[in-house]
Amino acid sequence: MPNAFVTFLAAGALGLVAAILWLYFRRPTTRRPAPRRRKASRADQVPAAPSGSTDVERLAWIVGKMTGTPPRQVPLDVPLTTLLAKVDPAEFAAAVTAACRTPVTLDDAAQRMHLKQFAQYLRHLRRAEQEPKGRKRAPKIAGDRMAGWEPPLLALATELGVKPEWEIDKALAHLTKEYLRQNARIHLAARAADRDAVQARLEQIGRLREALRPTGA
Repeated sequence: MPNAFVTFLAAGALGLVAAILWLYFRRPTTRRPAPRRRKASRADQVPAAPSGSTDVERLAWIVGKMTGTPPRQVPLDVPLTTLLAKVDPAEFAAAVTAACRTPVTLDDAAQRMHLKQFAQYLRHLRRAEQEPKGRKRAPKIAGDRMAGWEPPLLALATELGVKPEWEIDKALAHLTKEYLRQNARIHLAARAADRDAVQARLEQIGRLREALRPTGA
């Protein structure tokens, strides 16, 4: 009996030592960190505008949601640079691209537009995307020429009030009037900075005229 009791105690002691050694030497299980969720950008957080909204109403909705202004109170004749003073232009462009399903970029010319002009700019871009590829018919209206323009030039045309439905001669006449108006201002500008700004605008109008003018004219 004593021998059995001693054997039992020895077995218990060995089991206890084995348990202590296992707890001491076992490798702790490493828990994988939970995947970090991508922080939603402000563009992702803009809800969709009401169905049936026009481009202008959709743009006002986006500006309102990104600036905390009721969409109906967003001014339509204030430049985007003022409206988006506290908003990253790239975030606004991403929100417009998602809402209007038209890729847009917000360069300096586009940021000088107000919302009505920017809506017209969107129509220019949309028309360019829908233009059939391959052989094209001879351009008859300004929109035919605009279809192949880069976004900065489209933005400039919109800013200067060129309508895509105008005949090319009418668009050229409009730019000629704008050129003469700006040319008259350069002689009245007192500061060198003002003269430089007017001169830059004259050069922009010249580029637009060249882009609109029929080949060989």
